[in-house]
Amino acid sequence: MSTTRAKLLLIAVFIARGTSFLFSKVLLQSLSPMSILAVRFCLAFLVLAVVFFKKLRNCDRPAMHGGVLLGVLYTVCMMFEMYGLRLVDTGVASLIENMAIVLVPIYVAVLTRTMPRKKTILCASLAVVGVGCLSLTQHGSSGSGFGILLTILAAMTYAVCILTTEKVSRQADPITIGIIQLGTMGVLSLIISLAAGSFAVPQTGTQWTMLLLLVLLCSCFGFAFQPVGQKYVPAETAAVFTVVNPLTASVLGVTVAKEEISGMKLLGFILILMALLLYNTQMKKVEKIRANG
Repeated sequence: MSTTRAKLLLIAVFIARGTSFLFSKVLLQSLSPMSILAVRFCLAFLVLAVVFFKKLRNCDRPAMHGGVLLGVLYTVCMMFEMYGLRLVDTGVASLIENMAIVLVPIYVAVLTRTMPRKKTILCASLAVVGVGCLSLTQHGSSGSGFGILLTILAAMTYAVCILTTEKVSRQADPITIGIIQLGTMGVLSLIISLAAGSFAVPQTGTQWTMLLLLVLLCSCFGFAFQPVGQKYVPAETAAVFTVVNPLTASVLGVTVAKEEISGMKLLGFILILMALLLYNTQMKKVEKIRANG
């Protein structure tokens, strides 16, 4: 796969993932977070296991280890996301979680013991101020402060997931890794849901429609094919494309879920999107220098 096609695939993946916030928000009105995750990822695993049975049958140790590792990490990330999403708006949750784009280079800087670029620090600062603005818009909602904290933890975990995906996807077949990842997420979510005594399945046609959209669009495509794109694209570049995720979620939140847009919330949106776009510009310059060098 060419780098250009890999980038286009990642953009499509993150758009699909952006729709998940709206579908999940609807389901959270009647189902527990872990029930949604359990049914969603178990079904997604079964669908992909049938479609890619030959790949799964030939699964090697690196693919198994990589898929299980990503499954554990993404389960933690999704738990933070879902419990946070119950307490804050979809647009707010998606924007905060996708601060992972700024956290990735900071994590890399810590691991390599180098100073982050000045523009990265600026982007991080803008994002933090943006989160502060969004937090102020949620103060009237019960538990909103805790919801903001959970989505920040989701962002921190998501950044780890992006870095780990880059590493494991280069060591084995990325589709196989993605399938194992979904299976791991489904099993872990089911165990947690059963242990908590909260497991339930959708009861209405609307619930099943939302869930099937989560399964087919957001999970089978969104989760399983991210490792495919990241096999040909660096983690820092992949993080750049997450900007389309909060854009998708925010637009759907306002137009479909009828979430209110106040001046403070709009300022928070602008600051975080500005941070993501500034970082996007920085990464394009870095890629050009690497290509010419």
